[in-house]
Amino acid sequence: MRFLSSFFASLLAFFVAFGLILILTIAIVASSSSEPEPYIQENSVLKIDLSGTLSMRADQDPFEALFNEGDIPLSIESLRDVLEKAAVDDRINGVWLETEFIGGSWVALAEAHRLITEFKEESGKFVLASTTDLGFDEMGYYLASTAETIYAPSQAYFEFNGFVMQLSYYQELLDKIGVEPEIFRVGKYKSAVEQWITDEISPADREQREALLAQVKQEFLSKVSIKTGLSSAELDDLMDDLYTGSMIDGHAAGLIDELAFPNEIREAVAQAAGVEDVDDLELVEFGRYAKVSRKEAGLTETSSDNELAVVYASGAIMPSIPSDFPFETENSITFNALNKTLNDLEEDEDVKGVILFIESPGGSASTSELIWNRLKTFSESKPIYTYMGSVAASGGYYIAAGTQKIYASPNTITGSIGIFRTMFNAEELMNDRLGITLSEVQTDPHADVLTMTRPLSNAERRAMQNATNQGYERFLEVVAESRDMTRDDVHTLAQGRVWPGSLALEVGLVDELGTLDDALAALAEEAGIDSYEIERYPEAKDPIEELFGSSSQMVTQWTIQWLPQPLQEFLSQPVVHNPETMSRQTWALSPVKIDIR
Repeated sequence: MRFLSSFFASLLAFFVAFGLILILTIAIVASSSSEPEPYIQENSVLKIDLSGTLSMRADQDPFEALFNEGDIPLSIESLRDVLEKAAVDDRINGVWLETEFIGGSWVALAEAHRLITEFKEESGKFVLASTTDLGFDEMGYYLASTAETIYAPSQAYFEFNGFVMQLSYYQELLDKIGVEPEIFRVGKYKSAVEQWITDEISPADREQREALLAQVKQEFLSKVSIKTGLSSAELDDLMDDLYTGSMIDGHAAGLIDELAFPNEIREAVAQAAGVEDVDDLELVEFGRYAKVSRKEAGLTETSSDNELAVVYASGAIMPSIPSDFPFETENSITFNALNKTLNDLEEDEDVKGVILFIESPGGSASTSELIWNRLKTFSESKPIYTYMGSVAASGGYYIAAGTQKIYASPNTITGSIGIFRTMFNAEELMNDRLGITLSEVQTDPHADVLTMTRPLSNAERRAMQNATNQGYERFLEVVAESRDMTRDDVHTLAQGRVWPGSLALEVGLVDELGTLDDALAALAEEAGIDSYEIERYPEAKDPIEELFGSSSQMVTQWTIQWLPQPLQEFLSQPVVHNPETMSRQTWALSPVKIDIR
């Protein structure tokens, strides 16, 4: 026994030492990876690679930050900063956009379009756009339309055929595997649950989705019309008749300015920059230029004791469930985290107002109500507005109702004022398909209502539906108070329907359409301040902190997992979570994840 004790003690010490050495190594890499501010030569061109997914605020990959160059990733937040610097930087002669297939919300795309257009108009510097051999889809072409000239290889792919949502339905699949859905909802437009109970889109869901697509198409055609000189009707005809084809077709239709190979595009960029020899063309990549200080670029920074805070609330609204996982990422909105931020801002005398930037399809109704109430109490001490990003629906709209004013983009997906609960009965799957039988021992007749191994009784269904109805009525009450409407007025607009921001303004669900800058300007006026600095929350984490949380936690997790199972069980202090707690939640979510292509 003494031998085993010594052996396991030595083994544990080894892994602890290994963990500490790993942490030390990472710290050394992190400290050595810092580099001086980039040197920018005269007559340089800022090159921006518009591909991947464009988000409003990008999270820095901690591994990339530590072990790679650590360039700042592209987002609307970083794009705004870079273009503001490039506009006044005498070393930057213009911008070269290389655009291909790009993802992201139409709110983010529209904001990028606005920022690039303003840069071109206000700085007087050129903007050229091109694509690779991959080509454009509508999103990529939309951003390229900000340029004076669009270049493309003749055989590259060019998609110009409209916008589509493709939905999946699983009723037949559930029938085949022996699972019966139990659905409780309020609102004929609350379509998130329809994927389980039907095999095709409902008329109500089609109606709301057609409205969303119509807004996207209108935005696209209006901007492309400015670039091409073609009317929206002419562009619409091209979408109908063209087209999924090559750039040759796009050039013939007046959508592509020049067909060119990469070397010819580079020569055109050099000529626009005033560089005689293309070999002398200096290109500055976006991520590198993003690290140039605003002072070095030539921006005069104004200092102010007044601050406006932008608090980003992104992801599903979820109960605060503790986790021991050291590499966990922040991809949800919880009451505890948001409340801590609001408490800090409430106590900070320099903060004169707050913008809550919401990007959320909703989530837990109970959590949404807690956050709504906290935002209302915060507004008693300092002004707080909402700016809606790509989506602020269901629970996302619920919490927005706790602020004093709601701003949105024309393309923001919002509303979805409705409630649902979803349960599944897997009795047939367990018994008939898998051959698993279960026996219960219970104290009360409904103790097993959430076990998913039997159908609900009629009384249980009535109870579930009544609870869902109560949640909906509470949702109507909250919105009616916020928007100065009657319950019936809200009900007419609700029933789970989603609205594009443009229509949400018309029906009274938002106060203003505009940008985040517009919301900040209005908030400053409300707070009675002329000058201010913007602080963004949550603040960026140190890469080591983001990777491991804390060193002690990391060492614990890493060492225990390598030990023999009996010793793991002895050393671990498990946290037991009741899986039924999630089933008890009433959910206020937008219909489904909406990806418009």
